[in-house]
Amino acid sequence: MRKYLALILVGAILVGCGSSGGPKTDDHGHEEESGHSSEETGHKEGEVKLTVEGKKIAGIETTVVRVEDFQQLLQVPGTVSSTDKGKAVVTPPVSGRVVSISARLGDTVRQGQTLAVIESPELSQAWSTIADATRLRDAARSDVQQARSEVDLSMAKVSAARKNLAQQRELAKAGAFSQAPVQQAQNELNDAQSELLSVQKEQASHAEQVRRLENLYRDGIVSKSELEAARLELQQDQIRLDRAKARIEIARATYEREKNIASRGLLNAKELQSAEADVKSSELELERSRIRVRAAESALANANRAIANAQAVYRSNSGTGSTSVGRVSLVAPLSGIVTHLDVTRGQAVDRTQVLMEIENLRSVWVTANVPERDAEKVRKGAFVSIQVASLPDREFEGVVQVVGTRVDPKTRSIPVQCLVTETQGQLKPDMFGKVFIGIGEARPSLVIPKSALVFEGGKSFVFAKHGDAFEKHEVVLGDQDANRVVVLSGIEEGETIASKGAFILASEQKKGELKGHEH
Repeated sequence: MRKYLALILVGAILVGCGSSGGPKTDDHGHEEESGHSSEETGHKEGEVKLTVEGKKIAGIETTVVRVEDFQQLLQVPGTVSSTDKGKAVVTPPVSGRVVSISARLGDTVRQGQTLAVIESPELSQAWSTIADATRLRDAARSDVQQARSEVDLSMAKVSAARKNLAQQRELAKAGAFSQAPVQQAQNELNDAQSELLSVQKEQASHAEQVRRLENLYRDGIVSKSELEAARLELQQDQIRLDRAKARIEIARATYEREKNIASRGLLNAKELQSAEADVKSSELELERSRIRVRAAESALANANRAIANAQAVYRSNSGTGSTSVGRVSLVAPLSGIVTHLDVTRGQAVDRTQVLMEIENLRSVWVTANVPERDAEKVRKGAFVSIQVASLPDREFEGVVQVVGTRVDPKTRSIPVQCLVTETQGQLKPDMFGKVFIGIGEARPSLVIPKSALVFEGGKSFVFAKHGDAFEKHEVVLGDQDANRVVVLSGIEEGETIASKGAFILASEQKKGELKGHEH
C-alpha cells in the first residue's frame, strides 16, 4: 500500500511539474498542438525523469556498481532452536513452599538474580543439625585445651620431681636425714585407701547411669551426645580409679619401706626413695594426661567431621542460591528471558518440579536441511547468513559447526548445524528461515543489491542513472546471496543505478509508454 501511495504522489508531482510543457487550450477549451514531438524535446523511450522532490518522496537511492568478492551460496530452509548453553530450567533444590516470586513470564533476568524464595522444613532440620554439631565441636575443643593444660602441668611436676630426686641423692650421700616418720606414711596409705573407696562408689554409680542411658538411647528418649558424655565420665572414673590404686601401691610401698628403715635405722634412704616415687608418679600422670589429649583431639576431629557432613547436607538442599534459616533463594542459572513460569506463591513444590525456564537467545542454533546431492559441498567453518520472514530487512551471520552424517529418509536431506551469534534475541526457537551457506572459494564478481532489480516478462532489469534521468537496462544474473546478486551482463562497473525505488521508476516508465501510445 505504501508503494502505491508513493507512486500516486510521484505521479502527481510529475504531472504538476510537466504542465508547462504540455498541450495548451484555446478560448473554447480545445487543445492546441504544440508542434513538438518527444524526440524534439530530447526525451528517450524507456527513460524516466523525476524532480528532486519526487525522488525524495519515492525514496529513490542510488549506488555505484562495483566488483566485490562473492562466494557461491547454497540456499536451503532452516529452523531456529536454542543452544544447550542458552537454555536452563529452574528446579527447587529442596521440597518446600514458595513464599515469594520476583520474576514474571517474559522478564529479562541476569545470572545470579533471585527468582523466588522457598521455605523448607528439610532445610530447617539441616540447619539444626549443623548447630548441634557446632556445640559438640566447641565442647570438644574446650576439652582439648583443658587436656593440653594438664599435660603442661604434668610435665612441670615431672621436672620438679626429677630435680628433687637429684637433691635427695646429694643429701643422702651427706647423711642429712635423721629419722623417717612412719606415721606420715601410714596416714598417706589411709588417705589413698579412702580415696579408692570413694572413686569405686562413684564408678559404680556412673556405670549404672551409662546402662540406663543406653536403654533410653535405644528407645530414642535421650540423644547420642548425652550417652557419649556419660561414657566419657565413666572413662574418667577409671582413670581416677587407676590413679587411686597406684597411689595405694606407692603409699603401701612407702609405708613398708619406712618401717624397714626405722627398724634398721636406714633413715637416710627414706627421702631418696620418696623422691624416686614422686618421679614415677609424676611420669605416670604425664602419660595419662597425654592419653586424655589424644582422646580429646579424636573427639574434636569427629565433631569437625560431623559439622562437615551436616554442612554438605545443607548445601545439597540449598543449591546455589543464598540461604537463611529454613529458606533458600532460587537464582537464575544464566542471563536471559523467562519463557516458562509454572509456579504461584504459596504453592508446595518438590525437587523434580520444573518451576521456570530461561532462554538466552543471543546465540542460537539454526539447523539447515541440505539436500543430499549438495551435502558434499558444505564444510565445517563455512560462512552462513540467515533471513526470516518476520525480519525481512535483517540478515544474521553464523558459521557451520556440525555437518550431519545421516540422511533423513523423508526429506532426503542432511541436517547442518549452524551457530548464529549476536542475535539480540530476535531469532526465536522454531522460527523458519532461509539459510545461505557459502560453498567454494570467493571470487571477484560484478554485484548489485537485490533491491535494485525489477522483473518483467521473465526478464530482469535495473535503472541506470544518466544525468538527471534513469534508463532501464536488461541484465543477466548469476549467483546470489541474501542481499546481493551477480550481474553477468547488461551493466558495467562504475555505473550508478537505483538501489531503492526501482519499482516506482518502473511504474513511471510504464505510464510514459502508455501516454506515448495514446498520441
